[in-house]
Amino acid sequence: MKPGPLRSFFLILAVLILLTIVISPVLTVWTIRRDANRIVSDSLQGLATSSLATMQMSEGFLDTTRAVSGRGMAGPELAASLGERSRATDAQYTAHRETLQTDSERAAFDRLTATKDDYRATRKAVVDLITAGQMQEADALFESECVPKFHAYAQALGNLVEHNAAEARAGGAEIIRLCHVLLGVQALLLVFFFIYGFFVPLTAVMERLSRNPIVVRR
Repeated sequence: MKPGPLRSFFLILAVLILLTIVISPVLTVWTIRRDANRIVSDSLQGLATSSLATMQMSEGFLDTTRAVSGRGMAGPELAASLGERSRATDAQYTAHRETLQTDSERAAFDRLTATKDDYRATRKAVVDLITAGQMQEADALFESECVPKFHAYAQALGNLVEHNAAEARAGGAEIIRLCHVLLGVQALLLVFFFIYGFFVPLTAVMERLSRNPIVVRR
């Protein structure tokens, strides 16, 4: 291979590497911006619905309803099942508590804990009545106190989920803002390198031509 083509090859290779270095951050920032935009545009209602459904099952509300109506588990069996589910749910809540960072998050979680404990205390009283065979009293307590407290518990969980969703959207919006700034900076760098890569060699050529003008012989 002649020296001329070899130099041209390395020059083209250097230009390609330089373009890769300059463009890759732009592509990376664009990808981050796309993902952040997905977070902001998603209302996370599916997450809220899933959380409420999971809580309804983990707290045994349906099982308690069936037991009160006389078509579910017996009192001791229901108490054992609810105790096991509550322990599993509490373990998840304990793990979530470790992720709380702001006072508003802690306040929402404390409200959830208070409504949960209130509901479980009333639920235990209902189960005790079922175990004692006092079905009418159990049904009356379940309808008058247990159901409203469960709804308050579910509302507190929904508020916590929505609070976390709002914070996620706010974080996504901040990421998008930073991406816009970085994209602007990268665009300026790209323009600079393009101008530098074009005009510097052109200036060198023009300078060489001024020193050694081309003479056309006839």
